[in-house]
Amino acid sequence: MQNLLMELSREDYAYMIRIIEGPFDRCADLKKHLEALDSMNHRVALCEGLERKIRYLGSSDIAYNFRRVIGSEPGADFRYIIRDTARFLKVPLADQGTERDLLVRMAQDYAVDAFSKFTQAEQQQILESLGVGRARVISFLKKTGGVFAAPAFLQAFGTLVVEGLIKTVLFGLTARLIGLKLATSLFAFLFARVPWWAHAIIPAAWTISIGLTALDLQGPARRKVVPILLYLGLSCMRLDAEKQG
Repeated sequence: MQNLLMELSREDYAYMIRIIEGPFDRCADLKKHLEALDSMNHRVALCEGLERKIRYLGSSDIAYNFRRVIGSEPGADFRYIIRDTARFLKVPLADQGTERDLLVRMAQDYAVDAFSKFTQAEQQQILESLGVGRARVISFLKKTGGVFAAPAFLQAFGTLVVEGLIKTVLFGLTARLIGLKLATSLFAFLFARVPWWAHAIIPAAWTISIGLTALDLQGPARRKVVPILLYLGLSCMRLDAEKQG
């Protein structure tokens, strides 16, 4: 996990800290390291702190404390957390490839699965809000017959639209976690600071996304882990695209 976290930006860290913090955990240490991010020591400490938080959230309290007492690393294994989250999201996820591969497949497949649960009229509205022309949308929806898969989306529209769909779903999850007003402010911050975030998604899609995420996020830990892992999957797609040119 550390290799991935070290590649992220200040804005990425700010998003995850905002998701993690709560009334009993203000993430003071993480915020302190974020303010001094230009220092490599603080960046490393921030990433290590984020990993501990994520691994704790992905582990039951009993299991976490047991591992700590017996001297092993207290948090759950990151690969286990990814697969456990995929099971919760009802996304079939073969245990093949790297952790990054798993994160990307889970984010893509969940976003497409959430999209499939809407009426055709709503699906058309979502795709048009992501910048796809109406004629292409109608042709695509007619051709698929209501059966969707991430590879078909990628082939039909490319990565930008799939990224936009994940962002739309992610906004809905974030709004349910911290409230619509705060989520709008947080995403506006990302859009302003990171131009890539503004690609293939417009504010008109945000309202749609609230209904796109009817998932019952039971328990405070689950409500934090799901958006963080989807965000990391989306970040992996961004980082891969940047490396490819």
